[in-house]
Amino acid sequence: MSNGFLTAVGAELTMPERSTVAAHPEGWLVRSPRGVDVFDAMFEQVLFTATFGGCGTSTVSDALDYAAVTLQDRAQLRGRDGSVVWEHVHGGWPQWGTGSAYWDSATETFAFTEPGDDSDHWHLVRDGKLVASVELTELTAGGSHVARSADGRLGLSMGAGQDGCAIYWINPTGLGERLDPVVHDDEILLDVVGQNSVVTLSHETDVLRVRSTVDAVSFVSARSDEIGDGLDEGVPFHWVVAAGDHFVACAGDEEERVFLSAADLGSWVELDRPTGMDDGTVLVSGPGGLCASYDWPSGAVRLWQVSELPRLTDGPRPR
Repeated sequence: MSNGFLTAVGAELTMPERSTVAAHPEGWLVRSPRGVDVFDAMFEQVLFTATFGGCGTSTVSDALDYAAVTLQDRAQLRGRDGSVVWEHVHGGWPQWGTGSAYWDSATETFAFTEPGDDSDHWHLVRDGKLVASVELTELTAGGSHVARSADGRLGLSMGAGQDGCAIYWINPTGLGERLDPVVHDDEILLDVVGQNSVVTLSHETDVLRVRSTVDAVSFVSARSDEIGDGLDEGVPFHWVVAAGDHFVACAGDEEERVFLSAADLGSWVELDRPTGMDDGTVLVSGPGGLCASYDWPSGAVRLWQVSELPRLTDGPRPR
């Protein structure tokens, strides 16, 4: 019996080279060197577009009213017509980084990162005024992005793993007071849509961790060499998506393999790799049981529907 889990929906799409795809409440957010676009769930209609060059991890608000933009030497909030609503100019990121920006519709807060001399900063702006800042490590410029947890906290994930990483979480309703962030050192945040839990990878990307909430003391975890026969210690995870109340994870070194796990990471089974999804392709989960895959070098994007999953049996993890 086949252990497939995805069915292709529609034709392969072509986005600009070096594009990434992420879930958005209205469908999909596509970031490219030319700016950001929001598509509906089936990639049939563009709902929002903002064009600019050299963006970092820029985002579009849930309500599709603002684009939070981070450029090499400034952070901007732009309206639907492309006009700059608010701007902060700074000394500029190193050549390899452009920081991060995010508009939180629920609290009408603009959050962005800024480089500093001894440490970088995470600034939060409301009504055009800086109301709070969090001092950060020196990891902010490299591949940082912002997300929102199920309990309403803003999270900033910094670093890509090579030089260390950390996740900072703050409650945006407490602005104007002292902010004591919850910090997960040496972890990388994964935006797993469809799960209220907090899903991260270790610094080395070979350990998957799941917390019920941001500030949960305990968590469940799995090392990549524990989930399937033939995986060596230290093999990295490449992506993780939600499939109902299960997780699907891709791991491997020279050959990428796909595995299904229970929510508690206690049992695993290997799945067939979807036809047309080559090594190096990233899969992200989105609305209504849909997933999108993207190939960063070419800009190829494909939409998938999660199909029936094979049954997991209780028992020890395969070794």
